Amino acid sequence: MRRCLISFALLLLLVPARAQDRIYVATDRPAYLSGEEIFCSLFCVDENGHRSPFSAVAYAELVSADGTAAEVKIGLFNGRGAGSFRIPASTPTGNYRLIAYTARSAAVAEDSRILSVFNPFTSERVKGGYTLASEGLRKPAPDLSEGLQLSLPANLRPGRNTTLVVSGARQAAQLAVSVYHEDGLEQAPAFTLASFLGGKAAPAGDRPGEYEGEILYANVEGESTTAILSTAGDPSLVYMGRSDENGRIRFYTGNIYGDRELVCEVISVNGKTGHISIGSPFTHPGAGSVPPLVLSPEQRDALVGRKSALLSGNATLDTLVNFLPKREDLLLEGITPRRYHLDDYNRFPTVQEVCVEIIHELQFTRSRGRWAVKMVVKDGNKERNYVQDNILVMMDGVVLTDHGMLVDFDAMLLEDVDLYRQAVVIGGLSYNGVVNFITKKNYVTSLLFPENVRVIDFKGVSYPVAYPGKVVKPEKDLRQLLYWHPALQLEAGAPLYIPLTLPAYQGRFRAVAEGWLEDGTPVRAEFTFEI
Repeated sequence: MRRCLISFALLLLLVPARAQDRIYVATDRPAYLSGEEIFCSLFCVDENGHRSPFSAVAYAELVSADGTAAEVKIGLFNGRGAGSFRIPASTPTGNYRLIAYTARSAAVAEDSRILSVFNPFTSERVKGGYTLASEGLRKPAPDLSEGLQLSLPANLRPGRNTTLVVSGARQAAQLAVSVYHEDGLEQAPAFTLASFLGGKAAPAGDRPGEYEGEILYANVEGESTTAILSTAGDPSLVYMGRSDENGRIRFYTGNIYGDRELVCEVISVNGKTGHISIGSPFTHPGAGSVPPLVLSPEQRDALVGRKSALLSGNATLDTLVNFLPKREDLLLEGITPRRYHLDDYNRFPTVQEVCVEIIHELQFTRSRGRWAVKMVVKDGNKERNYVQDNILVMMDGVVLTDHGMLVDFDAMLLEDVDLYRQAVVIGGLSYNGVVNFITKKNYVTSLLFPENVRVIDFKGVSYPVAYPGKVVKPEKDLRQLLYWHPALQLEAGAPLYIPLTLPAYQGRFRAVAEGWLEDGTPVRAEFTFEI
């Protein structure tokens, strides 16, 4: 914890005043159906086009003239990030902008990628965002390769395994690589990392930079200056927030990943209690000038094929991705708990009895009408016992300041009890140890909390994932996306071999690799092939 605070302070000294970020987003494909997943790879640069390591989270919104259709938070590390989000099934047909920004930069529509979305389940269209073609569609010109080479063997047949080779980089490169079916729905104009870097810098944002992770802003209803935020399921995600100059409470997180239930307890002031609501970090920018999506009878067969693929594989794609490394929270780093697995002992009906009969390091005491859990530890010579009364008590990772909620809790619902004997520091407050009561089915959020506690559904940062092209039923393989990886490392002068499993149908496909070299030079390659 001390090491993190020192590095954070040094980082603040290095950040220029009103510094700005720009975000380039690479996606797995240029066109989608409503209900499909969009995989993203983010490149964060400063106003000079160099990789920006300062921001730890970016925000992206899929925007049209009708407003924001979908939004996602994506974690950043050393200027790179990855994540995914699903287009809502009700999203109307039309062209959209995928606009990304950080707290240090404002969202700029012209600095973003245009994606086409088709909804074959409804006749809804984006307002003013489409036209009907009276003649054949004009396909966008392919982007020229620069600094990279892609190749595949000849004689590609449905259902076979093959290998995509990426080569030609004069330096080590960070790449996003995608292979997908080119079905004629692509209409978006070319948008590459090279053209993006040639654009103008985005205006500075109006929020403090998020150097360690997302800063959550909470509005307080009632009286309080301090609150505790914890996350069901993870004892490391605990944060202390204090009121800022505007009366809002800020929680400086290290990025909370995935959809979670947050439990926020407002600390009472002068006997008065309050509760909070967490605000949205998304700015909902305008879409700017978006070319209309051209609709034509020529697209019918492609839409029928994509719809069949969506219905057959939509439910399984989420289970076939590979999770990539992410930024970890360091609260309990290096602390090994002593775990009591309660099924290894005789069972007792209440938590208080479990502590009396099994976990002798914990004691329930009562003073001035309030229960308190204390931890008993031995001195260095193991001769005397000491009682430590300032410990952090949690259930399923949720902080319980009212220890009386545990006294008569049904111990048959508990699976494990973890004891952390080392001191931890949270938001300037020090605790002599931690105990976490782990239930069998995350029962903590069903507890009857007092008025000053709120359980909040929270959409966190997207998990970084890659799709290696796994197949569930090879004989019915209708995949449109054959491969996606947002952060591949290509070594200088050495080829990169990517195994591919071809789908069970014939057609024309496209492989795209783009990224930058160690010196910041953008590189890109495209390759089309027939199955």
